[in-house]
Amino acid sequence: MTKTAMQRSLDLMITVRERELERRVADLARKQALGARYLGNVQRLEQLAQQLGSSTDTVLDAGLAANRAAYQQGVQALTETHRQELALHEADTAHTRHGVQHLARRQQVLGQVLDRSLAQSQAEQQRREQKSQDAMAGQAWLRGQA
Repeated sequence: MTKTAMQRSLDLMITVRERELERRVADLARKQALGARYLGNVQRLEQLAQQLGSSTDTVLDAGLAANRAAYQQGVQALTETHRQELALHEADTAHTRHGVQHLARRQQVLGQVLDRSLAQSQAEQQRREQKSQDAMAGQAWLRGQA
């Protein structure tokens, strides 16, 4: 059975979609790894800020206290920046995940269309073969009658 031009086109489209899906899945995996690094950074910065806030050094001179306060504010600002970047990154990752799911569904639909088309072609081929066999059987029967 030979494939029709439409079936070859569908097969090619499915192959292209598979490659695109693989590329996007790899991109999603990279984004998830980056998100995990962002989350780890935020957690470490929060721990550092907590340790800075919980220190009970009572004997600090004014310069050291000012330096420590500035450092603590810097750590808190950096933590907040990382939180914001993490939130943006999570939104981007969710968008990419949605795109991967959409592409997978489209590929699945193309696969179903190709399967149906192949099944129809096979059924048509079987009908032709059955018709040919019926015609030959009819001729043989007529020859036997004569």
